[in-house]
This record gives sequence, C-alpha cells and structure tokens, in this order.
Amino acid sequence: MGIDRMLSFGFSAELRLLHASDFKSVFDGALYKVHQSGFMLLAVPSTCPSLSHARIGLVIAKKKIRRAHERNRVKRLARESFRLHQAELPVLDIVLMAKADAQHLPNEVLHQELVAAWQQLTKRFEKNQTIGGSSLQSKNRTQNSLLPPKKNTKVAIDLTNTASNNTQNSSVNHLE
Repeated sequence: MGIDRMLSFGFSAELRLLHASDFKSVFDGALYKVHQSGFMLLAVPSTCPSLSHARIGLVIAKKKIRRAHERNRVKRLARESFRLHQAELPVLDIVLMAKADAQHLPNEVLHQELVAAWQQLTKRFEKNQTIGGSSLQSKNRTQNSLLPPKKNTKVAIDLTNTASNNTQNSSVNHLE
C-alpha cells in the first residue's frame, strides 16, 4: 500500500506542463477560469489523448511576487495541493497564475483557496459535460435554424426570378 500510494500521489514530469506549446494551448483556448484572491486557474481539456490525469503548470511572475522565497512558497503550496487533489480532478491541462496578493496570504488561507479552486474547476468541467449532451445539441440546432443568418455570411439569392418579376411588373404598369 505504501509504494502504490506514493506513486499515485507523486508529482512526476508526467503531471506537469513542460513545453511552451502546452502553456500556449491553455492560454489561447482557456475554457475554464477560476479566480481566487491569490491566484487564477486557467484550464482546457488535455491535448494528449493518451493521458488519464490532469497536468499543471505554474506561472509565478517576479513582477507579481518580488521576493524569491515568497514565489517559492506559493509554488510549493500549489504543487502540494495539486498532488493531494490530482485524483479528484478531471483530465485537464491547468495553468496556475499567481496574483500579487498571494504573497500576503498565510499558508492556511492559500491552501483553503486552492482546495476551493479545485472543487470549482471540477464542478465547471462536469457542468460543461452535462450541457454538451445530445438533447441540448439538437435543441440548439433547431433554434439556430430559426434565427436569421449572422452578419458576414454568404446568402444565395436567386436573381433570375426576381428579374423576371420586375419586368412583368414594369410591363403591367406601362399597360395601365
């Protein structure tokens, strides 16, 4: 039990976003956002189809948190919280971005905010999964067919019938 538990609650490279392209995909297409006073979470469904677990990347900017020991403290708490809650999280790529207020919050408050953030992220993911059901998709299709076309869309107009109607109307007007 001890070895299995350590392996399942580890923080290996497989659980981290390591490449710039991974971070870019999260920043460009963030579907889920969770705001707390000390940080913000951005997440997208994982881009690797072979993954069965969430991955996290940390962005702790020197501009937001000046002192290195404070940045390291926030990173340490974020990694530990993720490690403990990774089994509960859906398969997402997550980026945690620190805010300037994080350096002033005590460890207990940061830990509580992180736990609340993981729960919010999971709820939003589950809500999105239930909304993405087939009954709502068919409802949206019928609603979209009743709506007028969006701007900048091409609409085909049959000019042959319109032109012949105009000539018939003009000839009728001339006859009267």
